Formats: sequence, structure tokens, C-alpha cells
Amino acid sequence: MSIASAQYDEDEKLAMARAATALVTRWGVPDESVARLLNGEGRATALLGIHRALRCIFADSDRVARWIGAPNEAFGGVCALDLMLEDGLPGMRRVEAYLNAEIAN
Repeated sequence: MSIASAQYDEDEKLAMARAATALVTRWGVPDESVARLLNGEGRATALLGIHRALRCIFADSDRVARWIGAPNEAFGGVCALDLMLEDGLPGMRRVEAYLNAEIAN
């Protein structure tokens, strides 16, 4: 079962929201963009899934933060952060799917 398909109670949702907030802060997301990433159903779960996948690929958490902000050919030269900010949850799902495919290869 993927993290996105599980059912969560309110305490778990709050814990995920806190974890996602800490995560985007660690990634160096500007304060004015944090709310755009976090506000909306399923976004905290998606961000945590992205983080899980990135940690499978990169052992160094600083490298994870750099990857989020680096241009990526897989996204037409746009960085993952900009894709997620522009497209919201669908962009997050696209980033997560890309990373999961990278892990599978």
C-alpha cells in the first residue's frame, strides 16, 4: 500500500503536516512558498512520499535539498520545486512518480 492510499486519522494528518512543514524548511523553500506547497488535501502525504523516494536515491540530505531546486530535464528543464509550486498536487505526484521510477530502475 502506498502512503497516498492509506487512511489517516486527524492526529496522523496533523503529524504529517508538521513533518512536511519541517521538510520543506529543510529543503530551503522560501517562506512565501511554503503555504502554497502545504495547503490542500493530500499535499503533506505527497511531499513525504517525495522525501522518502529522494532518501532512497541520495544518502546525503543536503543533496536532496539541492536536487529539489536544480533544473531537471525530466521536467522540461524546470526544477522539481517550481513544478510542484506551479502544478500543485498533480506536480507533486509527477515528481514522486518520476523518483519512484528512478528507484525501480
